[in-house]
Amino acid sequence: MSEVSLKQLRCFVAVYTERSFTKAAKLLGMKQSPVSQAIAALERQLDQRLFERGHREVTPTAAANALYPEALELRRRAESLPQLIAESRTGAVRPRLRLGAASSTFPSIVAVALNATHDHSPVVSDGASAKLAQAVENGDIDVCLIREFSSYRNEERVAFRERLVVAVPEHHSLGGRDELSPEEIVLEPVVTFSRDIAPIAFDLVASVFLQAGSQMHVSAHVSTEQAILGLVGAGAGITLVPQSVSLETWKGVRFIPLMGAHPTYPLTVRTAPGDPLRLLDPITNALSEWAREHGISG
Repeated sequence: MSEVSLKQLRCFVAVYTERSFTKAAKLLGMKQSPVSQAIAALERQLDQRLFERGHREVTPTAAANALYPEALELRRRAESLPQLIAESRTGAVRPRLRLGAASSTFPSIVAVALNATHDHSPVVSDGASAKLAQAVENGDIDVCLIREFSSYRNEERVAFRERLVVAVPEHHSLGGRDELSPEEIVLEPVVTFSRDIAPIAFDLVASVFLQAGSQMHVSAHVSTEQAILGLVGAGAGITLVPQSVSLETWKGVRFIPLMGAHPTYPLTVRTAPGDPLRLLDPITNALSEWAREHGISG
C-alpha cells in the first residue's frame, strides 16, 4: 500500500466537515477534480469506502467517522514540524497550541487560557465564533473560546455565563448613573454586531430592547467588540457587552450595570474531536475559577 499523504488528509477533513466535494474544494482553494481524486486514492489505499455519494451531499461512513479525529491529529503534527525545528535550535521545544478566540475574550479571558496551557507554545488568532468553531472542525486550530454552545458535542463545555452591562460614552447624560434599566436605554442609538457575524450576541442585545417593549435602533454594525467600544467612545451610540469586557479600561467609555440582567451570555471552550491535546479540562476549569473570582459567573 502506498503512503497516505498530507494532501489526502487535508482533502478528507474538508470533505468530511463540508459534506460536499464542491464546498471542500472551495474551502481548500482547489478545483473539485483533484479533491475527488485524492479521496478516491485514499479509499483505495485504505481499502475502505469513506463517503456515500448522494445527489446533493456526501455522507461519511463508519470508517470515515473513525478516521476523522486521527486525520486531524496527523495534520496538526505535520503542520507543527517547522515550529518544532525552529524551537529545537533554542532548546525550548514545546508542543504547539493553536488557539482561536472571539473578540470579546481579549485580553483577560485569553490570558487565563494561555496561563492554563503554559507548557505549550501558543499561536493565537481571533475571529467570529462560527468561523472559529468551523476552524476547529477543519483542524486549522486546536481549541477555541467562543460565544455559542452546541449541546451535542463531547469536546465542548460552557466555562461560565455572564451578564450584559451597558457601555455609554463617558460624557453621556446617562454616564453618571450607578445602574440603568432597559426602559432607560430603549431610545438610544446602538452600536452592535451584524447578526450574521455574531447571532447570539445580537439576539441577546436585541432581546433586552424587545422585553422593554421597543425595537433596537442600530446606528452601526461592526465586527469586533474593540470596534464597537471605539465607536461608543466616539459618541456614536451605546452598546451592551458581556461583563468581562468591562473589567478593562476603554478610553471614553463608561460601563454601567444593567438592572435585572441575568447570566445568559456563554463563554464556551471547544476542542478538536477527541481532545487530543487534553485541553478541555484545564482551560475550562481555569476560566470557571477566574469568573468566580471576578464575580462574573452566574
